Amino acid sequence: MIVKKIIFFVAALSVFSVFAESSFQPGKIKVTARSLIVRNIASQGGTEVTQVKRGDILNAVERSINESTIEEFTDYWYKINLPKNKTGWVFGAYITFDVNLESGLRWKNQNPGQGNKFTGINIAPNGNIFLGTESGVLFLSNDKGKSWRKIVPQVLGINLATINKITSDEKAIWIAGSGDTKGGVWKTSNNGNSWTQFTTSQGLPSNEIYDIAISPNVIYAATRGGIAISKDQGLTWAIMEGEFKERVFSTATSQDGKVFIGTNKGLYVFSESKGLFGGTKKLWKRLGENAPNMGEQIYSIAISPNGDIYIGSENGLSKSNITNLDTWSGIGGKTNVNSILIGQSGKIIIGTDNGLNISLDNGISWVTYKKENGLAGNRINQVSIHPTEKNIWAIGLDGVSFHE
Repeated sequence: MIVKKIIFFVAALSVFSVFAESSFQPGKIKVTARSLIVRNIASQGGTEVTQVKRGDILNAVERSINESTIEEFTDYWYKINLPKNKTGWVFGAYITFDVNLESGLRWKNQNPGQGNKFTGINIAPNGNIFLGTESGVLFLSNDKGKSWRKIVPQVLGINLATINKITSDEKAIWIAGSGDTKGGVWKTSNNGNSWTQFTTSQGLPSNEIYDIAISPNVIYAATRGGIAISKDQGLTWAIMEGEFKERVFSTATSQDGKVFIGTNKGLYVFSESKGLFGGTKKLWKRLGENAPNMGEQIYSIAISPNGDIYIGSENGLSKSNITNLDTWSGIGGKTNVNSILIGQSGKIIIGTDNGLNISLDNGISWVTYKKENGLAGNRINQVSIHPTEKNIWAIGLDGVSFHE
């Protein structure tokens, strides 16, 4: 490390103010590391004063003139204000001046099992991380990704062929699979020690399952032959009312009970209305046709707590609100949007064929991460957020990426 040997006979209280960078502008900074040590001098060898954590907003009042290199990162040290009129120094690689954006994240990559193409990820409420692959193999970590256990889902000698999506609730892990008799909906209630497979034999219209949504008392499965529902935890399935039998890639439900499906022929919502001669007419109503960025292939749907609905297609990202589904806007340029996740804090995370995009202000501004920013690859198939660590995990054909 790396503060150069300069005039250490100068009084300790003024040594770094002498070397402050004149072009530095004081301002607010945001901590991007999980935990960051504050030291009494601008040196890794300085005494620890306190610690700050990810998301903390601090006032930076000074910058050292010399850069340091720590863990392969080279950056300046910044002097910050602390309570009781005290100050300390933090290393610049783990802070950002863009306090309103999720920028400056440092990514790490993994590829459990080596050479796998990852197609699904889910982090369960208890923190267990499940990774799914194109070859139907699962990897489970219960120590935040430090180690992995390989799991081969199997029922009566049949192995799951391909994992398209992983969903979980407090009771079970659900997998949307494909591969003829090796596909269908798969379920485990004991972290992969045993499995149940649901296929056309239980009423599914197809064994090609692309997505699963869980709402109170109902499980929805997006299939090659339409949208199926189960009201008994998967034991039996039926085509949902409305007789929509096209290929369904994605599905989501809103807090007020609306059911949305993304198909190979656009976006639809389930609608009930009174018939001409009495009774109730139930049908699927198409939404957003020819709206900005709205394509025909709807790969992902996400709904925020305030009712904003985000749609990902081959044409990009579209947005509306469930209170006014006749009005849509496009966000960003044209790209395949594979995954949309809305965190509890309102953070929006978009996985595309051309990188990972994050917004903290309801989609007004975005930060984009790509392979050159540390991701395993540019194509992001799915994303998830750890419930306790609050960090983002992203998977693709080139591996698994997460930030600290």
